[in-house]
Amino acid sequence: MDMTILLVDDERQVLDGILHGVNFSSLGFTRILTARSGEEAQDIILKEKIDILVTDIEMADLSGLGLLEWIRDNGYRILTIYCTAFRNFDYARKAVELHAYDYFLKPVSYAELTRKLIDAVQALGVQLPSNNTSSAGNEPPAPSGKRVRIAIQTVCQYIDNHLSEELTRASLAGLVYMNPDYLGSLFKEQMHCSITMYIQQKRLEHAKNMLVNTELSISQIAELVGYDNISYFSKLFRQKVGCQPGEYRRGIRPETTVPDQSEYSDRKE
Repeated sequence: MDMTILLVDDERQVLDGILHGVNFSSLGFTRILTARSGEEAQDIILKEKIDILVTDIEMADLSGLGLLEWIRDNGYRILTIYCTAFRNFDYARKAVELHAYDYFLKPVSYAELTRKLIDAVQALGVQLPSNNTSSAGNEPPAPSGKRVRIAIQTVCQYIDNHLSEELTRASLAGLVYMNPDYLGSLFKEQMHCSITMYIQQKRLEHAKNMLVNTELSISQIAELVGYDNISYFSKLFRQKVGCQPGEYRRGIRPETTVPDQSEYSDRKE
């Protein structure tokens, strides 16, 4: 049986991520259509037979809830899964009232979405392709070694160029169309440290360089490397470098970096 899935989200990055992160052909889908708005999705549904719909809820013109209400009012039988960034009980209740099949939260876990799509396909009475022998624990196909290297390089370059900004695993994962947990695992495997520790190391390296080569105040330097709390910055600097920022500037430095006795987390990640 040929199946068509429609993906609806007003963020291009989210759609691209799902297209890259889920192996739709292994789930039996022969056509994958996308829409950037509820109204565009309506136009597609009027022209095409859609079996499964994966849609955001909050969209500018027509919400995902409004879209499903329109689908029900017009008699279309489309199995619908919601993907939203909002933990809103009213949304969840309305989704149940409209007989949505499932509901989950962003950031998108492609493994989780794959499992939900397996369940949805089976709920339609469709047998999965014979080459898909996995159960609900199915994982999306692993990216190639080249793609992994490019993804990690992209993330590292972005971090290096945006040290003053808030950096989270979710936002970094969005750059390379990966699930945050999966990116974290690949990053640690390639770089031999966590994303948090990499960000922290780069921030401190940049801070040390500015302490030696500029006349900026310590509070200005702290802000430029992403720390708006100078007390936290000074405490972290002393723990990781072995002296206070002011001492480092004056050349009063330990011969070696103090061993890291604990995972002193970087609050910015």
